[in-house]
Amino acid sequence: MTEAEIEIIIIETLKGLQAGTGEPECEMTRATAPLAELGFFDSLLAIETTLVLEERLGCSCGDDSVFRDKNKPDPLTIAEIAARLAQITPAAA
Repeated sequence: MTEAEIEIIIIETLKGLQAGTGEPECEMTRATAPLAELGFFDSLLAIETTLVLEERLGCSCGDDSVFRDKNKPDPLTIAEIAARLAQITPAAA
């Protein structure tokens, strides 16, 4: 699976969560950092969303959350998250 395909899955997942909160829809792009820019999205939801993404992509990231990197002070963007997930996601058969 390509990074672009994974970005689409991440954005679809986040939009689904956002719809469930009743918050107005906001534009999400590959440059969006969910933990920093989405008001409804917090660290607990990041953990739960990581589990959903692992299931959808058939992978295991080994971290509690793919939305943060322990070695970086800032939350990751959707593009950075997709790049990390692309490295561990099995290729489609």
